[in-house]
Amino acid sequence: MLYALFRAEHERKERARIGITVSKKVGNAVVRNRVKRWLRESYRRMASSALGGTDLVIIARPATAHSTYQRTAEELSELIARVGAP
Repeated sequence: MLYALFRAEHERKERARIGITVSKKVGNAVVRNRVKRWLRESYRRMASSALGGTDLVIIARPATAHSTYQRTAEELSELIARVGAP
């Protein structure tokens, strides 16, 4: 799940910022940390495609624990693309 908040006009030139939350419903600490690492790395690789001046909040769902890095990266890419679409 991805929430996006568009910042004020004078902050639009700044790059997008992210926040990641992974609840205990996803799994134990090892699984939660792995999911957070995957999400951070996926975002790092596609940060240039995110709209500048946005705050993105990524909420990992329990199904993410059973996913792969590639699938997680694909889903995040799709979500970020949808945020940029009108």
